[in-house]
Amino acid sequence: MMVYFHSALGIFFFFIVKFVFWKLNLCCENVSRNYVYVLLCIHKVLVGGRQEWWWHYCCRAKNFDYSNAGKVYLEAVDWIDRLNAFMGICYFDPKVSRLQPRFIWGITTLFIYIYLAFESTYWYRNDVEKLLLCITTHGFSVQMASKVYTFIINRSQVVEVNTMNRDYFEMETTKSVTVQNSHKSSATIAYILLKMTAACYIILVGLIVLGPAIGGAIVSEKILPFGFELSHSNAWPAYIMNLAFHVNCGFYVAFLTTSSDSTFILYLLTAVGQIDAISGLLNELNEMLEKNASEEVISLQLRRIFQLHQHHFAYMRMFKNMFQYYFMMAITMLYFCMSICLAAFVLINWYMGVLVFCFCSAQIFYMCFLGTALQSKTEFLMKEIDSFSWYRLSVPNQKFAILFLASAQNPILLSAAMVKLNVATYLQVHKSVYSFLMLLLRIKQ
Repeated sequence: MMVYFHSALGIFFFFIVKFVFWKLNLCCENVSRNYVYVLLCIHKVLVGGRQEWWWHYCCRAKNFDYSNAGKVYLEAVDWIDRLNAFMGICYFDPKVSRLQPRFIWGITTLFIYIYLAFESTYWYRNDVEKLLLCITTHGFSVQMASKVYTFIINRSQVVEVNTMNRDYFEMETTKSVTVQNSHKSSATIAYILLKMTAACYIILVGLIVLGPAIGGAIVSEKILPFGFELSHSNAWPAYIMNLAFHVNCGFYVAFLTTSSDSTFILYLLTAVGQIDAISGLLNELNEMLEKNASEEVISLQLRRIFQLHQHHFAYMRMFKNMFQYYFMMAITMLYFCMSICLAAFVLINWYMGVLVFCFCSAQIFYMCFLGTALQSKTEFLMKEIDSFSWYRLSVPNQKFAILFLASAQNPILLSAAMVKLNVATYLQVHKSVYSFLMLLLRIKQ
């Protein structure tokens, strides 16, 4: 069974990667080569470097300029808002009313879905197969509610962070060539990840929701994606009504998850770009000191560095306040869903559970991978500070530099409650799920 599981997972990811590269128009001889170059580009964001051809080769999207980070950010915000328009919501403009018909229907759908999940669980309490399919969706109900609260009901914080980013890209300091070049890598990765997120999430949810119905039509059976039902009848009208509601729920899950995760990706990679900009200005300051630049020029450069770092610190404090409880809820509920999906896969051969597992895993991956990217960039900045030739500064500038060095000693990193969000946490979550799966296999044997 485990061989089939790993084989199906590998084949699935192969076709997903192939589709994504086709949609991104990345022109290489084959998918494998494209995949390697994207990994190289991600590596550049994690550890820094000046290999311009890495990101340039990865991101030859037509008619798109990555050299202007502010433009890339605005394009990304506009793209997320176009996704949100399908659901009748808007994250970034406080003037847009929340009382849109499609959003009201979405909230109504959420409440109906939560009620049906628990009602169907009680109804099928004596049927193990249907019971597992009902319990699987409980975690999503809580997670969707947390997304609605964080990004829509508590929209003021999302708007505030967006306003802060717009003001940042309008600053005179960020318009310099050094800062723009420093933001290029993070802007490129943000653009790639947004497109990949939309493609992967929407395809996964589409397969999860429509796959059972199509398979059931082939074998002439009435198969629903999940266990919750509007009507517990087996008649065709009831089946069509239940399937229509499942498709409706899947639509909102796909687009809300895509837009919320895209917002998180964009906001965090903007923070990564800010650290790159500070590092770039530090390197420029070192070059100035080596060339014996005037005291006025060096003082101006120090003020620019301090200004960007103060902005970054305030930005990360606001970012953490916005997401810290969301992270905790998301990790907990996704872990629950992954465990139940694998239990259903092992005990009742629910093969769609593999796709649901991938959908949950992808969401945790983004949080942990980008947390690692931020942590790596922060460590890289600390190394840049250590190599900074502060002793060449004048006494007044040395005192000014002390303020910057002191504030850089306490960076703000991502965490869910007391758990740091990094690759180690991602692996630990999957290790726990795998241990649970092995226990189920032993029990079943």
